Amino acid sequence: MATGSILMDKFNERMKKSKAKNNDEEFEVLYPTGFLSLDYLNGSMIHVDGNDIHAKYRSTGIVDGSSNMFIGRSGCGKSTLVFQIIGNIARRFPNSDIYIDDIEGSLPMSRKEFLLGLDEQELKKRVKFRNTGITTESVYDRIKTIHDIKVENRTEFEYDTGLFDTYGNKIFKLVPTIYLIDSFAMLMPDDVLEKGEIDGGMGATKVAKQNTQLVKKISQLLREANIILISVNHINDDPQTGFLPKPAQISGLKVGERLPGGKTALYIANNLFRLDDKGTLKEGEGYGIAGQVVDVSIIKSRTNRNKTSVPLIFDKTNGHFDEELSMFHYLKINGCIGGAGRSMFLDGAPDIKFSQKEFLDKLHESVELQLAFAKACRNELDKLLFDVENKKATISSFNLMDAINNLEDVG
Repeated sequence: MATGSILMDKFNERMKKSKAKNNDEEFEVLYPTGFLSLDYLNGSMIHVDGNDIHAKYRSTGIVDGSSNMFIGRSGCGKSTLVFQIIGNIARRFPNSDIYIDDIEGSLPMSRKEFLLGLDEQELKKRVKFRNTGITTESVYDRIKTIHDIKVENRTEFEYDTGLFDTYGNKIFKLVPTIYLIDSFAMLMPDDVLEKGEIDGGMGATKVAKQNTQLVKKISQLLREANIILISVNHINDDPQTGFLPKPAQISGLKVGERLPGGKTALYIANNLFRLDDKGTLKEGEGYGIAGQVVDVSIIKSRTNRNKTSVPLIFDKTNGHFDEELSMFHYLKINGCIGGAGRSMFLDGAPDIKFSQKEFLDKLHESVELQLAFAKACRNELDKLLFDVENKKATISSFNLMDAINNLEDVG
């Protein structure tokens, strides 16, 4: 029975007999990071219309089998944020393991364990830490090994996502595996480490070339086995020489900034997240914590808009990014919270009063406030989603090419 065009039907029939590997494109699934504003900023509304299913759902977070890089200057909380993110993703799946190549040692082990949010038993069972012998070649070997095990034993790792593609077909995926490189800037090939060649320009060139080969070779492995690669990279100063300033290395970097490790990793990455600390929080003021407001910009996204940002609250008093306080701050800057002092309130719930300092405590006590907070958050978060149906509604029926071709020629 024909299902497509003449060529497509014949192509599908021929490929069934082919010995070549023939995988059709899989529909993407996104995994929430736990930071709602960031997830929605990178998400979209999926409309299902097929197989007697007419529905829609919010798809938010980080794409399955993708490469994601978090960049920023020293001290902005990159490592803290990524450890929280990988813990938030992995905890939702009992068979989701985490592999951490901690080249830099930016956080003590106790902080890592706290941020991942896994108990001691789960930590030993599902997380593999490594802080020595980390080279470009060994990273490839490990990712290839994870890929081969999962693909060769697909039935043991595959799960029903409970979601549907746009045609109403159920989506099955391999459980996500998270691989963290902290940091990409310090990743080097075997021979550079052994011979100490990095002192010269040739050593740096070799590092960039090897890392380029790595990201090229693993891109399909990540996708096929649903391995989510998260890497950390540092924004460094780029010395300016000559009369004219150098152009930015990539869009989203400023003049005078650069990222080490080669450009290819930046081009292949599904997402590039930039962290910038924008303000200091004092313990005796405002939210009652010492910390920072950190803007997270998506300077590259394949699922939503680029160059947009959301603020997150880096709570240095308690040593983590606070998901709920970050959403409260997001509502506040978007004008969704009224009143002042101890008489602040959420739009839509004027009778529930609170102060900034006591908001979290009251949120955990009051079911009424929880419901009002959830509604306010959803109303604002939905504005961030890419919705193709809304885009279709704005497409003009006017076709300029047809209008030009239909004009009568004037002699």
